[in-house]
Amino acid sequence: MFSFGPLTFRAVVEANEWQYLFHRALWTGVVAGLVIVLGGRTPVQAIRVAGLRQLLAGLLLGALFGIFIVALSRVTAAFILLLQCTSPFYAALMARLFLGERVGRRTILAMSAAAVGVLVMVGGNFGGGDPLGIGLALLLPVCLGSYTVLVRSSPAEDPGAPTVVAGLFAALVAGTISLFGPGLVLPARDVLMGFVGGGLLLGLGVPMFNYAHRFVPVAEVNLLLVTEVVLAPVWLWIWPGERPAATTLIGGGIALTAVTWLTFVTAREGGMERSASRVGLHAGATPGYRRFVNRRNGDR
Repeated sequence: MFSFGPLTFRAVVEANEWQYLFHRALWTGVVAGLVIVLGGRTPVQAIRVAGLRQLLAGLLLGALFGIFIVALSRVTAAFILLLQCTSPFYAALMARLFLGERVGRRTILAMSAAAVGVLVMVGGNFGGGDPLGIGLALLLPVCLGSYTVLVRSSPAEDPGAPTVVAGLFAALVAGTISLFGPGLVLPARDVLMGFVGGGLLLGLGVPMFNYAHRFVPVAEVNLLLVTEVVLAPVWLWIWPGERPAATTLIGGGIALTAVTWLTFVTAREGGMERSASRVGLHAGATPGYRRFVNRRNGDR
């Protein structure tokens, strides 16, 4: 779902980065809030009981939206993509220090292979960049690893809570910057692209990503995100026809193979075990889950 994000940004007509970020972030928060309502709560209730770590995770994710935009305007996309692939290593280190989660040899092997694949993808075309852009790009994978550790360690029950916080926080920042520039009024097509990129891809996708921490170790969750880096050029090749270089396809194949191999091996051997009952996000927060359980118990 995340890999389709570049398509929506390429499809806008007039919006600049901050205008698009405002509409994408706003719809992210709105749709995530609707998911919470379907689960039987209000967004205010969900955020209030989420706890400090979930609140910090949401603010951190919202900051990541803006950091990515600023970094992308100052350094090359290839440089950012390569650094994004290092997030599983940062996440593994932080999970080991703060959660005591060990990283298996197969996971380390898959992480290393995926990193090599992304290195082949970018082909050394890092280009230049000013110190601020380089610093922000270096900060991105660290923040992403920190976010996953916060979500994994939290006792909050609703995977949509940090998503609402992130969306509204990023929308506030991007909206303020846009108001001092070209404003927030955009063509209907650009607003629609913000809804698709934020409301559908992030508003639904990020709660799923948060919920996955209930079952999947932090390092492996971040490793699965490498598929976003791999698949995005493929969708841009299909439409609007941006033909990728051969190294992009070869490197993407290496990274995707590593992730797929680890996923199938781990699933086959039952390596993804459910975490402790008060760690991570709970199945009971999923819309319809309680009604499903009640029906099953009634049948019995």
